Amino acid sequence: MRYIMPLFAVLILSACAGKPDTSGIAIEQGNKTFNQQLRVDNPELGEKLAISDVKTRQTNQLTDVVVTLASQYKKSQYLQYQFNWYDKDGFVIKGNHSPWQAITLFGFAQTQLPGLAPSPDAVTFSLAIREVSTDAQEFKE
Repeated sequence: MRYIMPLFAVLILSACAGKPDTSGIAIEQGNKTFNQQLRVDNPELGEKLAISDVKTRQTNQLTDVVVTLASQYKKSQYLQYQFNWYDKDGFVIKGNHSPWQAITLFGFAQTQLPGLAPSPDAVTFSLAIREVSTDAQEFKE
């Protein structure tokens, strides 16, 4: 039994190796310590990007957030981002799945990613950022 789980993990990882990697970096709000909550799922993308600032405020009883994303890379990057919102108990707010938003981040530039909570119950958030392939061949199977 103890050999089944590692073998299963290796099989899953090898099966995914040929597909484009759509994961990226994510930031989660937690006790106002955003940088400590930074999660990097794609180390290559993690080296190209940095979260330089996170600001929140209340607007009409809704949490309003702006995350400043900085490029650490000389070329333009084609990215998508998405906010998810959680209640005080850490549960996902229903109906909060915003669509992925496309952005182009030019070499060594910064941009602000705005997000607005869908309801007053949303008290924390997470932000996911991923690369978008510009090679049409990658989408052909």
